[in-house]
Amino acid sequence: MLFKLKIVFQWLKLKSRKVFSSQEHIEVYQQKKLQLFAEQVLVKSPFYKPYIKPHMDWNKVPHISKATFMDAFNEINTCGIKLNDAMQIALDAETSRSFNQELNGITIGLSTGTSGKRGLFLVSENERALWVALVMSRVIKPRLFKKQKIAFFLRANSNLYASVSSSLFEFKYFDIFKPLTDLLQELQTFSPHILAAQPSLLVDIAQAQHQQIIQINPNQIISFAEVLHAHDKAFISQKLQASITEVYQCTEGFLGVSCQHGTMHLNEDFIRFEKEWIDDDKFYPIITDFSRRSQPVVKYKLNDVLQIKSTPCACGSPLLALEKIMGRDDDILVINEQKIYPDLIARRIAIQTNNFQNYSITQIEQQALEIKLECEEKDAAITQDAFKKAITELLKEHGIYSVSLEFKMQQVRVPGNKLRKIIRAI
Repeated sequence: MLFKLKIVFQWLKLKSRKVFSSQEHIEVYQQKKLQLFAEQVLVKSPFYKPYIKPHMDWNKVPHISKATFMDAFNEINTCGIKLNDAMQIALDAETSRSFNQELNGITIGLSTGTSGKRGLFLVSENERALWVALVMSRVIKPRLFKKQKIAFFLRANSNLYASVSSSLFEFKYFDIFKPLTDLLQELQTFSPHILAAQPSLLVDIAQAQHQQIIQINPNQIISFAEVLHAHDKAFISQKLQASITEVYQCTEGFLGVSCQHGTMHLNEDFIRFEKEWIDDDKFYPIITDFSRRSQPVVKYKLNDVLQIKSTPCACGSPLLALEKIMGRDDDILVINEQKIYPDLIARRIAIQTNNFQNYSITQIEQQALEIKLECEEKDAAITQDAFKKAITELLKEHGIYSVSLEFKMQQVRVPGNKLRKIIRAI
């Protein structure tokens, strides 16, 4: 009961908050919050306390990567939790597939992300309540007098996600390590109002709906964890007859969500986004989440590539709008010093063919790409030709010739792993 009251309290705080009028207004708000964050939270972190003398010198605070974040786990967190203890709890949960373990009242989660490297996140009950309130406010709106069923497809469950369950929401966890046929049967039986999964799984579900293997009627689809390409978005929305909300969520925090116009807006009222510019409109985000208390995330550089929207969003929000999340830095092909962004490749392939279930393109050498394809055997030759045409024409437009293409007809997505369509492996 106390936890539910905390959710209501956080939700009411969000509802009563003043609406930002401009980016300048957001900047002033962030500065005040960052100062309080330093005085109330970072002073408890052995890693960050030395930078407060007596005020936080933000210019001297280092940028950190995931590797540093994990190496300094014991010093960064404010709960006195040790890496080895937390990791053992997280690994035991992965083995048992039971995800309700806590340590000293702190929820512990294991993340591999798209890199496959282990990461740990710590979340207190208060932080869980804020996360749920944010989700209810910005992602899955409650409906009065109607309980909504949420099908959540995840690699691992967590108290964080299960916290959504209430008199308004019935949460069901779908373990994506299970065979797809079993998941589809469970999904048909559950018949959710809200379907939340990574894009590669949403495509599988939409394909099953198209083939009349299942028949579900969700009111809302939530996409997270992977880049949602335009052609996949159109296919999913058409086959499942529901709008798609994109959530930009990672181990490091709830970073953004799409508005009613489909534009991704960053949660700048909880996170400060510094920008390491790649070119005029693309950048790597460096985040400081001033809502996190258990495990501060400060000047943490993500290797995601974000593209700023060139025109104001029709929704009127001053929160930074993105044209798209382009993927990770190593999802960009680099050939002859030319960068080929994954969205360009996906668009060209979508124009040429739709005769495939999945694909991945890996740059294995400077002038060599390995293309793994999942498609019907009868379509293999024509699909390969379509991929060759799409890729070679795109490369020629960038002045790139003599790139070898090696095709492999095999399963692309390993159950439980995120699908990366484009990989630079060199």
